Amino acid sequence: IPAGIMVVSFILVGVLLFFSSRPTEVNLIDEGLQIHGMYGDVYAWDSIESIQLMEELPTIELRTNGSAVGSHLKGHFRTTELGSVKLFVDAEKSPFIYLEAEGRVIIFNLEAEEETREVFKEIQKRISG
Repeated sequence: IPAGIMVVSFILVGVLLFFSSRPTEVNLIDEGLQIHGMYGDVYAWDSIESIQLMEELPTIELRTNGSAVGSHLKGHFRTTELGSVKLFVDAEKSPFIYLEAEGRVIIFNLEAEEETREVFKEIQKRISG
């Protein structure tokens, strides 16, 4: 029984590590911005209060509920400049999309720089008109 529990535990940890290290996936759907994954959500277009493109992440003080596998940060973190934020980033790949929705701060980026910039422009179009 103990060996079985250990095997199941290792498998679960492996699955979590695999999904935590995958690039962020987003879809721009009719309802809003959809961020996929364990901490993902749908942010309605009319709930997005502001958006900007950042070249650097705020200073991360603490992971409060999430995963940090190498440079892949996903989940809830506390930062010096912004307080509590939800991150979906590869910290080694700028730029980052900073989004305020429903009083919460969400920061994400995609696998390629150009892809992040294109999604930023599309979100700007959808929330401004």
